[in-house]
Order: sequence, then C-alpha cells, then structure tokens
Amino acid sequence: MKTKIKILLAVSIVLTMKFAKAQEAEKSETRKFQLTFVTPLGTNGVESGNKTNKLSINIIAGYNGGLKGAEFGGLANILKGSMNGVQLAGYANIDLEKSKGFQGAGILNFNHKRFEGVQISGYANVILSNSRAFQGAGFANVVKGNLKGTQFGCFANVVTDSLDGFQGAGFANYSKSSTYGQVSGFANFNISDIKGVQITGFGNINTGNLKGVQIAGFTNINTNSLHGTQISGFFNYTRKLKGLQLGVFNYVDTLEKGASIGVISFVRNGYHTFEISGNESMYGVLSYRTGTRSFYNILAIGASPRNNKIYWGWGYGIGTIIPVKGRVDLNFEATCFQVNEDKWQTDRLNLHNRINALVSVKLTDNLTVFGGPSWNVLVSDITDSQGNIIESAYAPWHTFNKTYNNNTNVKMYPGFSAGIRF
Repeated sequence: MKTKIKILLAVSIVLTMKFAKAQEAEKSETRKFQLTFVTPLGTNGVESGNKTNKLSINIIAGYNGGLKGAEFGGLANILKGSMNGVQLAGYANIDLEKSKGFQGAGILNFNHKRFEGVQISGYANVILSNSRAFQGAGFANVVKGNLKGTQFGCFANVVTDSLDGFQGAGFANYSKSSTYGQVSGFANFNISDIKGVQITGFGNINTGNLKGVQIAGFTNINTNSLHGTQISGFFNYTRKLKGLQLGVFNYVDTLEKGASIGVISFVRNGYHTFEISGNESMYGVLSYRTGTRSFYNILAIGASPRNNKIYWGWGYGIGTIIPVKGRVDLNFEATCFQVNEDKWQTDRLNLHNRINALVSVKLTDNLTVFGGPSWNVLVSDITDSQGNIIESAYAPWHTFNKTYNNNTNVKMYPGFSAGIRF
C-alpha cells in the first residue's frame, strides 16, 4: 500500500511539473478559491500556474501561481510564485519563489528562494537561499545561505553560511558562524566565529573565534581563539585561551588569561620545569611540571635504598605557585606515589600521599632552589594475595599508626623536601 502511494505521488508531481513548464506566462490573477484533483484537473484548469489563490485545496497534488491565504494538499502543494500564508500537505510543499508564513508537511518542505516563517516536517526542510525562519524536522534541516532563526532536527542541521540563532540536533550541526550556539547528540561543526555555546555528546569543532562555552563528552577543538570555557571528558585544544579549560588532557598554544586544569595540561607559553629533589622517604626524586603557575601537573619518579631494600615509585600530583616578593614564591603541592618495595611492581595497595609547603627562590632565569615541610600519609594493605602479613619499614617514623578491619594500615608523619628546578 505504501509503495502504491509513493508511486502515485511521484507520478502526480511529475505530471504537474511537466504541465507547469508547458504553460505560457500570463499576467497573474488573484482568485478567492480553487479546487484541484491533480493539475490541470481543477477549477483553474490549464491556467492554474498563473493564478494566485486565497484558499487552495489540492486533493492529490496541485500546481498554482501563488498563495495569499491557506493551501491544503492531500499529497503535495507546488507554487510557481510567492506564498504568503499557510501551506499544509500530507507529503510535500514546494515553493519556487519567496515565501512567508507557515509550512507543515509529512515529509518535505522545499523553498527555492527566501523563506520567512515556520517550517515543520516529518523528514526535512530545505531552503536554497537566505532566510529568517524556525525549522523543525524529523530528520534534517538545510539552509543554503544565511539563517536568522532556529533549527531543530532529530538527525542534523546544516546552514552553509552564517547562523544568527540556534541549532539543536540529535546527531550533528553544521554552520559557518553562530550567535547563540549549537547543541547535538554527537558533534557540532562551526567554521567561523561563534558567540554562544557548543554542547555535544562527542565533539565540538570551531575554526574561528569562540566567545562562550564548549562542552563535550570526548573532545573540544578550537583552532583560533577562545574567550570562555572548554569542558570535555577527554581532550581540549585551543590556539589562544582567555578563560578556562577542564579536561583529562588539555593543550593551549597561548594562554592570555585564565587556567588550564586537567590530569595533563600543556600550555606552550606556560609553566614547564624539571626538578631534582629529595625527602625523608625518597632520597632522590626526578619530576616534571607542566601547566601554568596557578595550576600545574606533576609527573615524578623516585627511589630510596633503605633497610636493606630498594624502595621506588612513580607518582602524580598537582600544585600552585603564589608569588611572595621578587624572586621568592610559595609552592603548595599534593602528590601520590605507588611505592614498590624491593621489586619492579608491588600489586598490593601501597600509596605514599604527600602535601608540600615550599619556599622557592629563583637564583637565575633557569635555576630555582626550594625547600620546606611536608605532611605524609602512607596507606597500605598489610597482607599479600595469600593473606600473609607484610611488615613494611618504608615510613622512616610516624606520629599516627592504625590498622583498620579491612587490613589497611595508615601511617602519618611530618617530613621535609628540598631540591632544585631548572
């Protein structure tokens, strides 16, 4: 049944379009009412393409000169001239000139020239010119030109030029620029400036300047400047940042003002130092700091031969620098090391958590010395996989020592740290 309807529709539209091409141009005339079965089988007959109607009813498909009022089509409404009013069709509305008003179709609304108003369709809305409109479609909305308005599509929205408005799609949005933003289930693409938001489940891409917010489940990419915020579940990138980045991995070429906060943040013009230090628990520690002075990440590895054992561990931390005066700064850092005792890998829990409060003095542009107190918390599982008690002498001393019911031992003790950065 559905196949027969589609065939009938296709034949009807083909016949009406062929008939339209065959008509001679005559002066348009306005009529109050017309009724058509399939053009030219209607009250306007062979002159339908030169008649503008105030009320138009097409039982199957009709081709008319224009509309100033309302038009209803069982399958399709086709207008040679302009439309000003309301068009409702079971399958498609097709306007070849400028239109203004409301279009509702079961499958498709198509406008060859400028459209102003509202389009609602079950499948797609297509405008091949600049427009000022609201579009809502079950599948996709397409504007070939500028759009002032809003697009909502269950799958995708496309504006090939600037968008002065908003896009919302179940899968993806594309525009050349935007003033309010884009929201989608998978991806947003904007290849010029945007003022507003980009929110998506997977990724946002903007190749111009962005003033606003990018939020994505996986990645945000801005290839020019960002004045605002990037938040992602994995990776953020911008060439120039004036604002904030939050993600697992962040990259900024030039940070003008703000912060890049993540597990690993690399700011090309930011804070990058290597450090050699020692403390009461690990006699030698090599670490790398990356990010900004206000927030940086620490990657470290350290070792200590004590008690006829070799203790070593790899660690991660975060820190911040507070300027004091001249070349003197305060550093506050928190790090965590997984400590291995006399073996390459210790499977059990053996975490050395550490908070440092350090005073650093910059001797030269490339050399800084530092030192200060620390507070240490060692959290370890005192049993191995067979349930045997494991005695550890990693903590050089302690002011707190308690083993809990789950065989987790916690030791706390004060300490110190000192070293050089370059």
